[in-house]
Amino acid sequence: MDVQIMVRFIFILLLLSLPVSAAESARKKITLVYEVKPNPPFYLGEGSDIDWRKPGITLEVLKLLEGKLNIEIEFKRRPWLRGLKEVEANVADGIFHASFKPARLQIGRYPMKNDQLDVSRKIMSQSYALYKHKDSPLQWDGQALTNLNGDIGAVRGYAVIGTIEGLGVSVYEVSSQMNGLMMLKAGRIAAFADIATMTDFQIKSHREEFKDIIKISPPFATKDYFLMLSHQFVHDNPALSEAIWDAIRELRDSPQYKLIVEKYYSTCSSACR
Repeated sequence: MDVQIMVRFIFILLLLSLPVSAAESARKKITLVYEVKPNPPFYLGEGSDIDWRKPGITLEVLKLLEGKLNIEIEFKRRPWLRGLKEVEANVADGIFHASFKPARLQIGRYPMKNDQLDVSRKIMSQSYALYKHKDSPLQWDGQALTNLNGDIGAVRGYAVIGTIEGLGVSVYEVSSQMNGLMMLKAGRIAAFADIATMTDFQIKSHREEFKDIIKISPPFATKDYFLMLSHQFVHDNPALSEAIWDAIRELRDSPQYKLIVEKYYSTCSSACR
């Protein structure tokens, strides 16, 4: 065998025999999933791709957990219901943003304290809004609906469905914000209830198409949103799970968080499009 080839071969063997550092071997890998549709400024872009130049507030905050807790997070975008199913099946370790519903306790785990939901460890809060055609007499005073003539649309799997049903109103489930707005425009539903930032984004992106659709005040509902972790992940990593939720609270109250938020809101006219 040629001497140079022999030297290279020995060098490669030596590299392969080097021990992995303690830090690298201890670095826990975590898979988190989130919605494929944009929810500016918390996460931007559509589909499966993630633009790390400007991914959104939540992703930048969760990315900070890597250095803080010596973990490695893989982010994957999924349609909402598929993401929930992956967490329930322990294919994914967690999902955001998940509002609290008792039925979802079968799917995964929320941050708790004394057997109660710990809202101090939420990621953020968001409001749902009602949308109607500008000529509709429908009104909402924060407690009751008046002049409602038909179903209210809502995205399939979203927590607002329970809120609508709690008012004794029929829900027409749709696949997306665009689908709901198109049905509202066509008069197939009387109103559309959705996360305000997500539907506002679609209306602003299609101003001419949805020029006759308006948002009703006050907000229809306001909910806290969390990182929900899978049952298996919490069972296998109880201390780390608590540390993750604790770190979210600490980061949300930190100067770093304020800087991230300011960056997105100060450039929202371009970044949220």
